Amino acid sequence: MLMSKMDNQKFYNEQALKISNPMARQFFINLRDEEMEHIGILQKKIHALEGKPFPISKIVPKIQL
Repeated sequence: MLMSKMDNQKFYNEQALKISNPMARQFFINLRDEEMEHIGILQKKIHALEGKPFPISKIVPKIQL
């Protein structure tokens, strides 16, 4: 998901640079900025998850004998 957001951000930025219509350019800049916000949020969440490994006992059910 993070890579997809980064690809989108790059695409919107490239399009904004190519477009001469100011309204269309601003539209792509707004889309780029939204993707940048999403990237920041995802990076924070990924970092938080990587810092908190969850116990294996919650994934694998205990076997009763």
